[in-house]
Amino acid sequence: MKKRKTFGQIIITAMFLWSALLCHFEASSLREEGDLSNAILYWFFGFTAVMGALRFKIAELIYGLLELINKNKNKE
Repeated sequence: MKKRKTFGQIIITAMFLWSALLCHFEASSLREEGDLSNAILYWFFGFTAVMGALRFKIAELIYGLLELINKNKNKE
């Protein structure tokens, strides 16, 4: 079953990507100032924002893997 993307989902995905970009630039600025621990924290936040933007693709991958596992269990 194919999910239809709504306008709200597209906006939220764009905002996740925008947030990741802002986190990256803030982390780069903090690293140049010598605050590496906070920079790493901001890069982690940026990474989780990217994962939020890719949430539908990640869910498709997980569902596909679960189907593959279930098919292999049924064959045995």
